[in-house]
Amino acid sequence: MTEKPDFLIQGEPARLFPIVADTSRENRIASIFLSLLPQIPSLAQAVLDTAGLRVGKRTRIETFTEVVLVKGPKPQSRPDGLLIVSTGKTSWSALIEAKVGKAKLDQEQVQRYVDMAKANGIDAVITISNEFVARADHSPVTIPSKLLRKTSLFHWSWTWIATQCEILAVQDVVERQEQAALLNEFLRFLNHPGTGVERFSQMGPNWKDLVQAVTNNGTLNKSAPEVEEGVGCWFEEGRDLSLQLSRHVGQSVESVIERKLRDDPAARLRAGVAEFVEDHCLNSTYRIPDSAADIEVRADLTRKTVSAAMKIKAPLDRKSTTARVNWLIRMLKHDDPRIIVRAHWPGKTPATQRPISVLRESPNALQTENKNATPHSFEILLIESLGKRFAGRRTFIEDVERIVPDFYDLVGQNLRAWQAAPPKPVKSRTNTDEDDLKTESVEQLE
Repeated sequence: MTEKPDFLIQGEPARLFPIVADTSRENRIASIFLSLLPQIPSLAQAVLDTAGLRVGKRTRIETFTEVVLVKGPKPQSRPDGLLIVSTGKTSWSALIEAKVGKAKLDQEQVQRYVDMAKANGIDAVITISNEFVARADHSPVTIPSKLLRKTSLFHWSWTWIATQCEILAVQDVVERQEQAALLNEFLRFLNHPGTGVERFSQMGPNWKDLVQAVTNNGTLNKSAPEVEEGVGCWFEEGRDLSLQLSRHVGQSVESVIERKLRDDPAARLRAGVAEFVEDHCLNSTYRIPDSAADIEVRADLTRKTVSAAMKIKAPLDRKSTTARVNWLIRMLKHDDPRIIVRAHWPGKTPATQRPISVLRESPNALQTENKNATPHSFEILLIESLGKRFAGRRTFIEDVERIVPDFYDLVGQNLRAWQAAPPKPVKSRTNTDEDDLKTESVEQLE
């Protein structure tokens, strides 16, 4: 039987089948999730890796619910759970606070749990909700940095947890049959709407007005609430889309963020707003393991289009434009009317583009006026005009989440980056000299 640590006044081992009130969805889902971590090491490793922990054969995981700590405010605040990871003589612990449905994390409550963790010698606080963050060490709430010097704060979204489960199931890395059965049942549970697990499904209330303002050539203000809301919602959709792509390919897909902005969500929002006000486009980038290039996604409010694109280097061992285009289109088997190939040329020559169906029949259709020029790179795009659906809060998200996987299926999975062939051996000077002498002798005899 699991023993309670010294800093616990009260705490029950997390149960797979918790006995809680019908209204206590948060307690139920937290208990089920925590109870599975000791039972499925691969799931524990997948989620705890974000906290810098390694789960090995000697690792012991203990989980509790109905937690009351020795040191804390009166009346006692009760976190939803406690997680303890022990390996040998080292031990790491974290308080768990869970939300489901539309419930948002409360800054004051999370800060109180951080204070409680510090007072009781607990290493971290982990929050779980339907809110998205770029990385697990970011939080949906702002906590003073001085409070996090000795106590870490992590956040997992329920959709992210479901994605980790799905990746484990697809990769078939859960060796024991009973563990795989538990994992699949938990994934089925998370996917049921009654559990309160929600993914990002619509833009903010001001989305339609923002699209209309761009359509009417209105001036966008960087500090306007609807502009910040639109960019912020796009960032949330980007996090959700990276999880959907992860499930689509069965591996973790990274949402690419500029290095200087990774640890500063506020600065990233300001940069995104400035970019949007400048070109009226929302942009995001995704990195799929072993793919030929990153996928660039763009929502253009002026044209009401959504596009996905990849850019690859042209094969330098092909000397003509036709040969280079043929190399590319041989990899692309589908003549989808949305797919366009754009060629980029040396110097100031503007890019040229044609539908892939045209290039299939006439590979030289991309050629510029300079017949001797050859493209140095190709950009393959899938562009779709959404019309009225673009301004719909839900229909816009639905179309983005349809178009990007379509692009990967039609283009991304088929592209291979060109790589120069390895150099051939150079004949030694001695052999060359001998060959020259033989040739010279033959010529003299003749």
